[in-house]
Amino acid sequence: MVSNIQLILLLAMGTCLIAGVAMLAEWRSFREPAAGWWAIGFMLSVVGLVVFQVRYGYSLDVLSIGVSNSLILGSYSVICAGLAVFCGRTVNLPAVFLPSFAWIIFWSLSPSSSNFDTRVIVVSVITAMISALSAWYCFACKSHWWLKVLGWVMVMRMIVSAARAFWSGGLFGPLLGSERAVGFEMIFIEGLWTSVLVSYLMFTNLRQKRESSLIKLAETDFLTGADNRRSFQIKAEPVLAQTHGGRTASLVTLDLDNFKQINDSRGHAFGDEVLQRFASIVRRHIGPQNIFARTGGEEFAILLPDQDAARSTQIAEKIRSSFEREMDGFDLGTIAATVSVGIITVSRIHALDALMLLVDEALYQAKTNGRNRVERAIEPAETPVPEGETDRPRLQLST
Repeated sequence: MVSNIQLILLLAMGTCLIAGVAMLAEWRSFREPAAGWWAIGFMLSVVGLVVFQVRYGYSLDVLSIGVSNSLILGSYSVICAGLAVFCGRTVNLPAVFLPSFAWIIFWSLSPSSSNFDTRVIVVSVITAMISALSAWYCFACKSHWWLKVLGWVMVMRMIVSAARAFWSGGLFGPLLGSERAVGFEMIFIEGLWTSVLVSYLMFTNLRQKRESSLIKLAETDFLTGADNRRSFQIKAEPVLAQTHGGRTASLVTLDLDNFKQINDSRGHAFGDEVLQRFASIVRRHIGPQNIFARTGGEEFAILLPDQDAARSTQIAEKIRSSFEREMDGFDLGTIAATVSVGIITVSRIHALDALMLLVDEALYQAKTNGRNRVERAIEPAETPVPEGETDRPRLQLST
């Protein structure tokens, strides 16, 4: 007859086996490194639980206690390593095997390893430590909020493991044989529930990461890594909607001078390199809160939230001069590889399309005045009218 514990073990084995196979399929399909780690972790749990079952047919404590606990602790550690990889961290392989190694040392050398309660304490403490580290990875990672949910599951497992260690240590009084039996069942019930929750949340986070990657791919210019025009519009409009009550924003357009001649004389590969170098220069001079996009072939735009006219002009001048110095290192003959810039700073709500018209005229003025310069448009008294309407205000340039 199958006991309660054996039934729970079979359910846990089935859950971990399904999760491990599914994670392996996920890894084979999308080559997500974290899925590979998690597949190994779940499979280690399966092997550990199979080895644990030996105690019900044979008296082989070295397998059912020594090896089984080592494998199960190893599975927790490998899953923790997978969380680290998921969050973009580097994994220290020796550290991954440290919990299993610590258990083997205890089991092999400590006289107290023959005591059931002591073994439960050691396993529970190690499990709590791994769970705490796993939770920290989840909360420290800048990812979807589902990863935070997984972090809270790890926190609960940490609390349960710590409570189990205190309980086995007699903190709440001496333990009876029946209490130990119930506690033993609860260990595996908790493990079963946790394996179900953790596997579900892992798949959810993998799906969210994949969807975020696809969205990022759709919104990013593949050559420069900057946002594309559509993404710029989506991100810029909410920022411009907040430009009131003392808040400002500066819209900057940049156009590489003589870019067609550079392409014709040096080839498209060099032209691509110029675009990439320019994008890299821009990123050095703006912060993560700023929006940077490639809006055309050699045309770029930057939105600087909460930046006044003086500060935005300073940033634009730094970009212009840095690009000029960068391109001085290339022999382009008589071709001047520079950038012209148009800027407008607003303190009231305006439509993005209307502001783009004004700042593009400032950019055109910079081209007309000799290129390699910054020209500024003045914010109109009223919201500019989009293209196609006749009463759009005329551009005013600052002097």
